[in-house]
Amino acid sequence: MKQGTIIALLISLLLVSCVSTPAPEPEPSAPTPASPLEQSPTQVAAPAATPAPAQSDAEIDALIAKARSAIDANHLAEGIKFYISALANATNAGRRSRADEITGTLNAIGARLTLEPHESWLLPDGSQKTGISRAAARGDGMMPAVYLYESYGYAKSAVPDAFIRFEFVSNEGNLTASVATDARGLANTSITTIAQPGKDAVVRAYPIFTADGYSYAFKTVFRDFSFVAPPNLALVAALEKTPAGESANPRVLDSVASALKPLGIEVVPFNGVLASKSFNAAFGGDATALSTLSGSVKAGFFALVHVDVAQPTRMEFQGKVYNIYIANAKATLRIVRADGTVVFAEAKDGVRGQGGTEQAAIDDCLVKVRNELSAMIAGRSDTIKKAFAE
Repeated sequence: MKQGTIIALLISLLLVSCVSTPAPEPEPSAPTPASPLEQSPTQVAAPAATPAPAQSDAEIDALIAKARSAIDANHLAEGIKFYISALANATNAGRRSRADEITGTLNAIGARLTLEPHESWLLPDGSQKTGISRAAARGDGMMPAVYLYESYGYAKSAVPDAFIRFEFVSNEGNLTASVATDARGLANTSITTIAQPGKDAVVRAYPIFTADGYSYAFKTVFRDFSFVAPPNLALVAALEKTPAGESANPRVLDSVASALKPLGIEVVPFNGVLASKSFNAAFGGDATALSTLSGSVKAGFFALVHVDVAQPTRMEFQGKVYNIYIANAKATLRIVRADGTVVFAEAKDGVRGQGGTEQAAIDDCLVKVRNELSAMIAGRSDTIKKAFAE
């Protein structure tokens, strides 16, 4: 091979070896998440897991047209959802004026929405009832239930297929948080627990609509359901039984009432003569007997004391009988709610008194009973306070 040809071939190979390999195409980056809807007093927004791409004005107009068409067909919930989709897309596209326009439309719709309580919550005069927090905490009694309506002056129509959000705004607890309205616009929740059943609680209901992963809550359209705690008022009643019979004026009554007052409990001593039959029924938790016992007093609790003094005996020591009489008694304090539920109970047995006569021994024994009950209440004050709070 000629020298010139060899040199040309070497130069050609050198040029080929110096050409860089093209860099690989960069992988497309993940789409930037769209911004959530702006927060406002009526709005709660949450971006979709995969945000929709920004759309043109024409596409936003198409969603608005669908919204209007659905509302004209009396499908308000569907129409609102189309408006929410349009609002989300307008916000993602940075079209602030369009977003403000759609927000104004949604607010105008919200002004026509009303939430009304279920019939079970209405008194004969049309006012709304209040529930009992302790009953609701057990899952009993009235549960929050509302109708969602769209109002037009003197007429209104139910709004089905909408979600009602229920939440505690006073106290805390567990309940079914979101419930869809039925064909009558009705939605109701179930409370399973209340954190502090001895305190008032308020559950609020308001409509919330979701579309494309975004939620729009009409928080200015709400209905509150109040649950009140039973009055922290205890009726104190006592049945004092001695060998002479049942006392018409039990001596332990005032001492127990006085011992309970420092615990922050309002007390009302029973004013009247107790029949053992009615007292024993109340002592056993009979709600009807408790109601009869309280009369016009709106008591939430009853502090019931049963004292039984046995027949005194003469003291005997090493075979010698002395002119000293011994009386033994048993005293039981039981605190119950108005429904008969026992929240506290404790008995003091073997309380002993003595005196030169049978009556003196009984009187001394009753003094000892009063002292024992007062000391027991003071010693168990934390437990008793908790019982009144639950």
